Amino acid sequence: MAATLKQVVDDCKVPGEFLSDGAEVFLTHTEAMPVSAEAYWSAFRDFVELQLHMEGHENVRVLKGLGEVGTVVSFYYDPTDLAEGQREMKLVEKDDSTRTWRVQEAAPNELYKSYEMTIKVEGTEAAKVTISVRFVSAIKDRTQRRQDIAYHMVHLLGARIRDILNFVVREKLGGKHRFDLDIGCSREKMWGIVGNFNDVTWIREATGTTVNGIRRTIHFTKDRSLEVRLAWADSSDYLFVYEGDDSPDFLHCKYYRGRIQLFAVNPNRVRVTYDCSFIPADDSPMEEFKKWFVGALSSRISWLETTFSEPKPGEEGHNPATGPPAFKKGAYSTGARGIVRGPLEDVWKAFRPFGRECMEYWKIYDSMEIEAPGNDVVGCIRLFKTSKTKRTIRERLEWRDDESHVEIYSLLSMNPPPPVEMSNVYTTVTMTAVDEKQTEVKFECTFDVSVSFAVSRIQDNQKGAYMACINGLQQLFHSEVGTLEVVVGSAADLARTDGWFNADPYVVLAVNDGKPVSTKVCRGTQKPIWDDRYALSVTSRTRNIVFTIMDRDTVGQDDIMGTANVNLDELTSGKEKKMALDVQGGGTLNVRLYLKMHDKPKEPEGEKLITSLAIPFLAPVAQSELDTIRNEFINLITSFLGPGQKYELSYMTRLRTHPDVALEEMPAACVPMPTPEMFTPHKTGRIMQRLMEFIGSQAQIMVRLAQVKGIWDPWKANFSGYLPANEKLIEEWQKDEEFCRQYLQGINPMVVALCKDQSKIPAEMLGLKGQGKTTLQLMEENRLFIVDYEPMLGVPATPGKFFYAPIVLMYREELAGGKSRLNMLGIQLTRDKGKNEVYSPESAKTQPNKYMFAKMHVQSADNNLHQFLYHLGYTHLGMEPIVVAMHTHLPPDHPIHRLLLPHFKDTIGINYLARHSLVSRIFPITDPMFATSTVGGLVMFLKEWRKYNFMDMAFPEELKRRGFDEARSDGLEDYFFRDDGFKLWNVYKTYVTGMVNKAYTSDKAVADDQALQKFCQMIEGPGQLHGFPREISTKQLLMDCLTNIIFNSSAQHSAINFPQYDYYSFIPNRPAQLSSPMPDGPNDMLQSAVLEALPPPQFTALQVLLSYMLSMPSQTAITGVEAMKEVYPEVHEKFNKELKDLSKEIKTRNEGLKGEGKVAYTYLDPENVAMSIDI
Repeated sequence: MAATLKQVVDDCKVPGEFLSDGAEVFLTHTEAMPVSAEAYWSAFRDFVELQLHMEGHENVRVLKGLGEVGTVVSFYYDPTDLAEGQREMKLVEKDDSTRTWRVQEAAPNELYKSYEMTIKVEGTEAAKVTISVRFVSAIKDRTQRRQDIAYHMVHLLGARIRDILNFVVREKLGGKHRFDLDIGCSREKMWGIVGNFNDVTWIREATGTTVNGIRRTIHFTKDRSLEVRLAWADSSDYLFVYEGDDSPDFLHCKYYRGRIQLFAVNPNRVRVTYDCSFIPADDSPMEEFKKWFVGALSSRISWLETTFSEPKPGEEGHNPATGPPAFKKGAYSTGARGIVRGPLEDVWKAFRPFGRECMEYWKIYDSMEIEAPGNDVVGCIRLFKTSKTKRTIRERLEWRDDESHVEIYSLLSMNPPPPVEMSNVYTTVTMTAVDEKQTEVKFECTFDVSVSFAVSRIQDNQKGAYMACINGLQQLFHSEVGTLEVVVGSAADLARTDGWFNADPYVVLAVNDGKPVSTKVCRGTQKPIWDDRYALSVTSRTRNIVFTIMDRDTVGQDDIMGTANVNLDELTSGKEKKMALDVQGGGTLNVRLYLKMHDKPKEPEGEKLITSLAIPFLAPVAQSELDTIRNEFINLITSFLGPGQKYELSYMTRLRTHPDVALEEMPAACVPMPTPEMFTPHKTGRIMQRLMEFIGSQAQIMVRLAQVKGIWDPWKANFSGYLPANEKLIEEWQKDEEFCRQYLQGINPMVVALCKDQSKIPAEMLGLKGQGKTTLQLMEENRLFIVDYEPMLGVPATPGKFFYAPIVLMYREELAGGKSRLNMLGIQLTRDKGKNEVYSPESAKTQPNKYMFAKMHVQSADNNLHQFLYHLGYTHLGMEPIVVAMHTHLPPDHPIHRLLLPHFKDTIGINYLARHSLVSRIFPITDPMFATSTVGGLVMFLKEWRKYNFMDMAFPEELKRRGFDEARSDGLEDYFFRDDGFKLWNVYKTYVTGMVNKAYTSDKAVADDQALQKFCQMIEGPGQLHGFPREISTKQLLMDCLTNIIFNSSAQHSAINFPQYDYYSFIPNRPAQLSSPMPDGPNDMLQSAVLEALPPPQFTALQVLLSYMLSMPSQTAITGVEAMKEVYPEVHEKFNKELKDLSKEIKTRNEGLKGEGKVAYTYLDPENVAMSIDI
């Protein structure tokens, strides 16, 4: 549908004088209306109400006025597949005497430098309406500029006239009715028919159509026809609007508009909303006409349900007893068969659909649809495109037997046709039960071919396609394939965790995809004997078993004494293996392992597991959790229903699984969420669009995984479609220079520090050298830099995941021409009392894999620290109490409320979403992703939050504490977070200073502002934002505090949020977790061991998805802030100018970097800085 309109736009001839940059465009259009001039003019009585009925105006907000001249509204302008953007429109004229209405763009925007629309209504009985627009485009791209002008010419002007007519018909004349019905098919299938302008099969008695641009003539039986035009279409909203004029014989209307929108009830059911507007052709009374007209339409609407609802299995009307249809078998055949570990009925149910649902498991196709009318019944035809050859293929369903589990389909055509002609191509699929839990799937195809030498090639291609289907079905079913009997015997020489006191050891053991189990506790011994026996389930995903020896403490958390790991590849089915395992941490663990693979699979015992096929990275959810999740979801929804919710602070409740973690000490949150904080439909739509882009890009990932060649290529398989690869990073990520660069320009520039204190340097690292200088010599020359992951210490470990609290030393390497760069000295992962291993470029000469693995562990630690501490903790959660306090104690006209309001847009909403998903009390989806697991990350944040001080964490103070200043006395080049950050901080400080000096004449005026003092007290007290001033009595303190708030909410969050996709999407660069510790011993580790420690490529979707979702560009950049525009215009103008100048300066710098082959740092360009924490 959108393509139809776009084609008309592309075909439009735009005058050349309109196309030059800065040219003024003037267009006019006149139409006669089927209502009186007085009736039509009545639409203009309320400017605001009229805007709500304009198609393409989303999220309409009133900025000023109540509908009279001077009223300003804002809206997001979203014409289908054309340039879109935020606009503000001001009513500048409404003259009842001349019936003239005129609006202007309130301010230049990204679409128009200036824009004026005038509508004049003339005539008496029949209105003659003339619309004219005069504008100067701001669209930089010439093609897009031409499209927008052409869209005005061929569609928009007439559409606006008729939008207003539709408003009059519905709201003034009462000519409207709405039908709602549910149809038993998917929304996608229904939209494939309704959303196709050339398809009229959904219209009863229609025999065909003739399309001419945005108009089509629908042909009916008995030589009748009806001409309609496309009024609006939006495939993202599954919306289609059409209009018809003067149809006295067919519709009995002189105006008619139909608005059809589809809503998914569930994957197999769609709700159709059909909203129509009409004017009787003979001017009969509206209510009398409506009774007849609605009745006549009802039968047509009901016909949709009976025609397009798909039958349930077994209801197709065929008789299996008669057998399948006879067909001529070809001279050649292809066969393929395989076992799917799932019950027959379940496998058949997954396979049975003939259309798009097949792509859930059959991953070798780009698209697959059932042709109109879209019913999945015997005789239907599916159209699909192959991923490899891009050939379009049509197949017909000849037979389906739900009792015998047999399906037969035939090949109709291939386009482009293959080199040799094929005929009589029939494929029979048969499923039979091997036993209760296994199904054999068998494909058999017979065919004829024009030349026999091509037979083997055809058979190979067919068998590959059939096996792709069988293997894809198998991916939907994950049953037990064996059991592992484990006897945890004894241990000796375990490390002491409590000084000279004996431990109370026990063992936690788990396979890497199963729930952990624990042995009994042996009291007061370093040589425990457990002799406990367990039977663990082994699935196709199981790779290893991890033993974690714990010391039970009566006070505080249990300590980890050590870990041991066994790869199941070391075991032989049917043979017991006794093993004395070296414990990482000291000691020996004695176990007996007996692996028994099943001849047939078994189902998991206990609670039924609910596995999401649509989101495969989510761990299975036990049935008993569903009620809790459902109640939490209901509370989320119902919090929006009643008006007048207050902004109130609430405290997080403790996790059921970890009641000892004091989550109530975290920053207070706003619960329930007030209605104004709910995401706009446009924002929600953008998030869903981002999600669908990711899902679409994941199509055929298994095929890409099967085609990889290089050892790191499996982690490139995620890049496809909408997900681009960071090619430069992928090429250089293993280099020390790139590793160090990311501390300055990457996702977490918050941890590198200038080292001036020898006590900070581990003794083992003092002997490191860079450019011939020792560590201490480098420190004396101001060239030594350190990263200390001390916050990771004490974080509880999760069996099967390993992390450290590393210390990294880097140095400023001096280069030719007076240049320099940050480079590597060494890494120490552990902080044991004995000797700690150091990994360095020197050790990499003999142990390159260990060195690379050490860097991976550092990046994994940095990943966890960045996300839980600096990103989620200090920005998202830390800023929320300020938002609540502002709405509670500062009235809307308060200058500080005006100042801060833009910087709090969507913060409460995005935090609410995070608390109910990423760190949910019930099922935190970050739990399987991060090395610390969710609770470990929150424990880390809580420990650091108790030391947090808001004013000490202000940008200049925080950098100063790490040894950096605006003068760059540290000597470090290319630390653009520092450089751009100081410049932006200064712009903010000037802006805030101007506002405070305007609003407060003296320090006394600040101290006397009771609303301000209550605002501070709520943040520091109930809000639990440590270090926030409890009272502000001077202008200087107020300036410092407000600047800190704005910087944190905008620049700080942008700098540590938006780079996520660039650096997290390629997993080896920054893995969220590793499943193996650093191996001991003098020898290098195998490269295969490094690869096995990484999350398997097929299970990294969550990290890639989150990085893609959270990097969604904001549509509210800091350059769009207009908080002071009306109250203190000179303050606003200066702020706006300084932002633009800074943006220009950064862009110029970045162009120079690109010219040198370096990476541009764009994240603190004001045009890229979000004004708030909104994602």
